[in-house]
Amino acid sequence: MSRTLKILVVLIAMLVLSSFLFSVALFAEVDYFKTLGIQKPSKEIEAVDFSVVSMDGQEVNLKDFKGKVIFLNFWATWCGPCKMEVKDIDNMYKKLKNKDFAVLAVDVQEDSKKIKSFMKEQDLSFPVYIDKDGKISYQYGVRGIPTTYIIGKDWKIVGRAVGPRPWGSEDSIKFMENLIKK
Repeated sequence: MSRTLKILVVLIAMLVLSSFLFSVALFAEVDYFKTLGIQKPSKEIEAVDFSVVSMDGQEVNLKDFKGKVIFLNFWATWCGPCKMEVKDIDNMYKKLKNKDFAVLAVDVQEDSKKIKSFMKEQDLSFPVYIDKDGKISYQYGVRGIPTTYIIGKDWKIVGRAVGPRPWGSEDSIKFMENLIKK
């Protein structure tokens, strides 16, 4: 084989290999659980229904949102880490609210006046519900806030995150959009 032919074969092989590696990198599935610090349940767990009161006094049930991806976030206005993520939650809510997606931000044991004032001060638009007696957070095993549960359209708990997360990030939005498509 001539020197020119050998060089051509090597160049073609390198081109094919680099194209393959590029396509693998381009289409590789991102492990959003790892990237976002979301814990997967060790076994399949169904969401537990509950009734909660909205800021305008309406009672709603979690099951009212069945068939949507549910972002269930336990928080409070006095909680520093909660304050770190509320803008991101609001950004995610604004981007996904017209899809099969629902935010249930459940404030733990605060009065509505304090919450309304905080929401207005922070210019937040996502819906907030009040767990006056702490029963719902207890039912979900919340030990600290913020704690977020992500519930799939099939009513199964997809994951849990304890502590603030960048919910408005591109990775978070893509993760939720992937769940919405399922």
